[in-house]
Amino acid sequence: MDQRESALDEAWQSSEELIEKISKYHAYYQRRIKELDELATQIGIHTVDEVRNEIENVKNQLRSIQDSIRDLDMSIASLSQAGPGGVAGIQALAASKQLLASQAQIIAQKLNELEALLQLIIKYAALLAATKLEVQAKGSEIGQFQQTIEPVLRLAKQRNDEIRTKLSEINQSSVSGTQGGTSGVYEVFQNVPVMGDEYFYRYQTAIASITSLFTAFQEVVNTVYLYTSDNTSKANLANNAYFSESSEFHKQQSVLEKTRMDKNEATSANKRQQKNKIQAILDQAKQSIGSCSLLSTINTDNELYSRVQGDAGQTAGEKGLYQKYREANAQDTTIGSEIAYDLEKPEPVSFKAMGMLEAFNNAAESMRNELYVNEFALTKFNYRTFGLEKDPAGQPKLSNELVNPGSHKLANQEVEYLLYGFSSCGANISSAYAEMFAFRMAIRTVEALLDPKKELFGIGSPLLVLLAAAAEGALEAFQDMNKLTKGEAVELSAKITTSALSLTYKDYLRIFLLLHSNNTKLMARMQALIELDTGKDLVQETTYIQGNGSSEVRLWFIPQIMKLLDGTGLLGCKVQGNRCQFSSTSAVAY
Repeated sequence: MDQRESALDEAWQSSEELIEKISKYHAYYQRRIKELDELATQIGIHTVDEVRNEIENVKNQLRSIQDSIRDLDMSIASLSQAGPGGVAGIQALAASKQLLASQAQIIAQKLNELEALLQLIIKYAALLAATKLEVQAKGSEIGQFQQTIEPVLRLAKQRNDEIRTKLSEINQSSVSGTQGGTSGVYEVFQNVPVMGDEYFYRYQTAIASITSLFTAFQEVVNTVYLYTSDNTSKANLANNAYFSESSEFHKQQSVLEKTRMDKNEATSANKRQQKNKIQAILDQAKQSIGSCSLLSTINTDNELYSRVQGDAGQTAGEKGLYQKYREANAQDTTIGSEIAYDLEKPEPVSFKAMGMLEAFNNAAESMRNELYVNEFALTKFNYRTFGLEKDPAGQPKLSNELVNPGSHKLANQEVEYLLYGFSSCGANISSAYAEMFAFRMAIRTVEALLDPKKELFGIGSPLLVLLAAAAEGALEAFQDMNKLTKGEAVELSAKITTSALSLTYKDYLRIFLLLHSNNTKLMARMQALIELDTGKDLVQETTYIQGNGSSEVRLWFIPQIMKLLDGTGLLGCKVQGNRCQFSSTSAVAY
C-alpha cells in the first residue's frame, strides 16, 4: 500500500508540474499568436526582397531629385551674378526647386515607411522562426513528462493489482478459517482502498491526450508561415485544445487526489501517534534494562571477559578460552557475536516481535538434542534473576548443584553470555532484555488484536491496526518485564492459551536457547566458562561415559529346549521363563 501511494504521489506531483507548464505555455502562445497576427496584418503580402527592391528604387529616385536640386542651385547662383535681368529666371528656377523639394520629401517619407516595413518583415520572420523552435522544445518537455508519469502509474497499478490479489487471498482464508479469519480484526481488510482499473485508464489516457494535443498544436505552428485570419484562428484553436484538456483533467483528478492524500495524511498522523506511544514505552524500557554494575564489578567483569573472549589487542598466538575451545572442537576460531536485539524504533521492533512468535512455532516443531544442552546451560550456570526466583512456598529457590552457580566468577550473566556471546555484561544483559521484551510485546500485541479498536477498521490500514495493538502490547510488555527481572513469573497469556501458564525470566532464556540453537558456539562458551570457574583445562581432562541397555523377546520354541541351548551360547541371550533377554554395553572416552 505504501509503495502504491508513493507512486501515485510521485505521478500526481509530476502531473501538477505538467499542468502548470501547460497553463504557462497556453498564455504565452496566446500572446505570441496575437503578435504574429498583428505583424502579418501590417506586412500584408509584401516580401523582404520585394520591399528591398522598392527601397532601392525609391533611393534612386531620391538621389535623382537631389541631383536636380543641386543643378538648380548652381543655375540660380549664375543668374544672380547677371544682375536685374536674371531676376525672372531666378524666380522660375526657385519655383522648380521648391517643387522638387516637395517631391523629395514625399519620396523620403515613402523610404522611411518602406524601411519600417522591412524591419517589421525581419521581426516577423525572426519571431516566426523562434516560435517554431520554441514549440518544438516545449513539445519535448511535454513528452518527457509523459515518459515520467506513465511508468510510475504502471508501477502503482501493479501494486494495486497485488493488493487486490492479497485481499482476495485473505478473504478466502477468513471464510475458510485457515488464517484465523474468525477474529474481528480481519474486518480492517474489508476497508483497504483498492482502485478500479478505470482510475488508471482515465489517468493515463488524459496524460496521453494532453501530449497528443500539444503535438497537434506544434504541427500547426510548423506549417503556418503567414498568420492570416484563417491560420491565426487555426493556431488559436490548437492552442486552446491542449489547454482545455489539461484544465478538465486537473478539475476532475485533483478532487480524487486530494481525497486520497487527505486520507493518507490522516492515516499517517494516526500511525505517528501510535509509534510515539510505542517509542515512549521503548525509551522507558531502555532505561529499565539495568546496569551490570548492580550485578557484579565492572572492572572485574572486563578482566574475566578478556580471559574468556580474548582481547582485541592480543598478540599472535594468544587466544581467549572461547577461541581455544572452538579450535579444540575443530571449528572456526573467529570471534563473533550473535545478533544484538535493540529497542530503538517502534515499527521494526513491532514487526520483529511478531516474527518471534513464528520463529518460536517453527523451533518448537523441531526440538532435538539441543534440549539437553540447553538444560545443562540453565542448570550449571547463573543468569540475571538467579537467586531471586521463589518456590511455591514463597522461599528463594535453592540450587541442587554440587557447586552453586551463584558462586561463579561472572555473576548473574553467564547464560546471557552463552546466548549472545558479546564481550561485555551490558551487551549480553541488554540483548536478553530486548529480546524478552519483544517476545512479551508480541504476545500482548496478539491479545490486543483479538480485541481490537474497531474505530480504526474504517480507515483501511492494517498496519495502523497492528501499530495500535502494538502500542497496547508494548505497555503491557513493559509491565511484564518489571516483574520478570525481579524473578517473578508472568502468565504467558490468558487469551491465547487453553490453560494458565506462567513463565519466569529463566523460562524465557530456555525459549531463546531453543530459538538461537547453535550448539557449536554454545558448547565452546560453556567450556570456556567451566575453565574460568574451575581452572581446569578441559583439553587435558579425561571424560568417560558408559551406557547399558537391555531388551527382551518372547521365545517362540519350547522353553525347555531353549534353556538347554542357553548354556551353549548359541542364542546370544539369557533365557528367563519364556522370554530371552539381550544385554548391551557401550562406552566412549575423550
